[in-house]
Amino acid sequence: MNRRMRIFVNTLLLSLATAAVAQQKPSNTIDASITFSELRANAPVGGCGCFWMAGGTGEISYPVWRNFSAVAEIAGHTTGHIPNFNTGLSLVSGMGGVRLRVPNHTRFQPFAHALFGGVHGFDSYFPAPVGKLPTSYDTSFALAVGGGLDVTISKHVWIRALKADYNYSGLRNLQGDHQNQLRIGAGILFRAGGK
Repeated sequence: MNRRMRIFVNTLLLSLATAAVAQQKPSNTIDASITFSELRANAPVGGCGCFWMAGGTGEISYPVWRNFSAVAEIAGHTTGHIPNFNTGLSLVSGMGGVRLRVPNHTRFQPFAHALFGGVHGFDSYFPAPVGKLPTSYDTSFALAVGGGLDVTISKHVWIRALKADYNYSGLRNLQGDHQNQLRIGAGILFRAGGK
């Protein structure tokens, strides 16, 4: 296992361990969600041969303190064609972090979150510095900061009406080695516990 893959796996395990820690009995709930999403990316960096990548996320959140929950997320997005390049791109990420819910007495519950972890890109072209060979894969740090809105259908089933994130990653591209992306999605949320 190469160094980047070890960093990715260790980050994912640390994120999942963080999600399992509970410090105080909160009034929040344990949630599991599936979200279908689109990731807006660009190539080349600094220009906008912008393109959309289809995919989705799976999440589990566990209450830790008051309205804060620990979150673990797995996401995947893919495209068969990057504009002006003869290749596609697939991304798989694992992140963990914290979510703040804003409880109220309506059917609508907004939230905000910050997630950190790693991303693995593959089925594409990742350039290499002088003296090294390019590869079809790369792994790097990733983060997602954003929020959304959940709407209740019943006590245990909610609609994730909107989830929007700013996504950052540091995959190799020899033009700064970073990506600034937008992820937008919607899905369904299953809630255990709570009132």
